[in-house]
Amino acid sequence: MIVTTTGYIVACIGPFMSDFNNSDAAIMKDILLRNTDHILSRLKEHDILVVDRGLRDSIGVMKALVSEATMPSFLGGRSQFSAEEANESRCITKIRWVVEATNRRLKQFKYFANTIQNSSLVYLESDMSIACALINHYQPPMTRSKLEDEEIGAQIMQLRQQKNKIQLLLEENNLIRRFSLWEMINHTEIIDGFPIMTQDDLGDLAFGNESSFNFSQLSVFIGVFQLKRARSYAEERRSTTNLTSAVAYSVHRCKIIPNLIRIPTQSAHSNRATYHPTIHFTDQAIIGWWCDCFTGARFLGCCSHIASAI
Repeated sequence: MIVTTTGYIVACIGPFMSDFNNSDAAIMKDILLRNTDHILSRLKEHDILVVDRGLRDSIGVMKALVSEATMPSFLGGRSQFSAEEANESRCITKIRWVVEATNRRLKQFKYFANTIQNSSLVYLESDMSIACALINHYQPPMTRSKLEDEEIGAQIMQLRQQKNKIQLLLEENNLIRRFSLWEMINHTEIIDGFPIMTQDDLGDLAFGNESSFNFSQLSVFIGVFQLKRARSYAEERRSTTNLTSAVAYSVHRCKIIPNLIRIPTQSAHSNRATYHPTIHFTDQAIIGWWCDCFTGARFLGCCSHIASAI
């Protein structure tokens, strides 16, 4: 399926044989080169194709036939994306979520939610086209334009190419690897000086209200996934699901910058990996954050480890 940023289904093409010749990239190349369903006539100048990493081998064809195409970056053997790459990838996923949401709408039809028999494959394209037409006609747009969208977009474009100031601070003072510059304390020692944040402050999907356009108060997560993962990290660290009870929660405080803390957090994917979400704060706001995980350098949103720490 090819969808717009509002979830409107532009084209539904397929099915394709499931073999080594039909990767996502090969299918996309075939669609564009054959101009299947007259798809090229539907793409206008300055349109941008937003795709996932599975289509990397077709990016050249997309850029040759369409004005522009973009996808998240690759690590390429590195341990972490740069702040610019992580911010850019977050911008892409911020747009591309409608694809997965549209797939979910499609699977609300029981026929597509269950296993489809081989004998029905000859009718699959027409059946799916009918379902997509029904979704377009009866389902509301997933997103609608708001008055603040232009201002939010301008703010994102301004911030996405900037470097992470907290990462620069850590590197300048050699705080990433020098464990001797950190001391273990109980969270009660800093709780009075830590800003109070509501769940709305943490999970605002649209960068919050006007006050959020100050970077120091910028909405931290820009999504619900980090909020869900944050709770599971916190529960695992405290060995309890009751996060309101008085449970000791140790943190590491920087000896030379007292309002800089980090909380070692074990990776959810590897028992051997421990990340160090680091937070710079005042009693009024979170100034910035950084983590040594793959996407921890970004500040258009943050990783789940930072979310858990806050």
